[in-house]
Amino acid sequence: MGSSSLVKTTLFLASVIAMIFSNINLAKAQNQYHTTNGRVILTVPVGDSVINLHSQKLLVELDYKEANFKMKLPIISLHSGADSLDTIISSLEDQEVTLVGKLYIENSNDSQDKIDTSKHPPMTFEFSAKMSYKQTNLPVTGTGSLEHIEGGSHLKCILGLTFGFKADFLQSKPLENENIKVHIHQLVLDQTL
Repeated sequence: MGSSSLVKTTLFLASVIAMIFSNINLAKAQNQYHTTNGRVILTVPVGDSVINLHSQKLLVELDYKEANFKMKLPIISLHSGADSLDTIISSLEDQEVTLVGKLYIENSNDSQDKIDTSKHPPMTFEFSAKMSYKQTNLPVTGTGSLEHIEGGSHLKCILGLTFGFKADFLQSKPLENENIKVHIHQLVLDQTL
């Protein structure tokens, strides 16, 4: 075998190996979904009234196959519509609240937890997660829903999560005894894309 033939064979094998590894990475990528525009609403009771803090800057990572998730929310992305409170929030350190957990979705055709973007009836389920802020971790549990969007082209489902926690977790003295409710709404893309 001449050196020209050896070079061609080596290049061919390198190309085949590169294609195999890119297909493996592509398959892994098809099980993952990332977005930076998830929606979150925090309902905070303050005295006799309620304040809703909202953001559309929730970073969401979903693993379709394992039904695991990771969510990050920059604190300064929260808005209330009340100028005085929004000024306080915007002056806070650039901190994130992170939520990492698992969705316990029972699929009728499969006992394994997974996020199914094919047509299905509305599903409700439970989830568990660890919420982290600064150096503090808090285990949380809550309920979720997955609703199929009829006629959606690439958007196939709406994922909703709801849970609560005590405000002292955020190390906020004025709110430390209050219970905060969290509602997350996320559009989910077709996993076959």
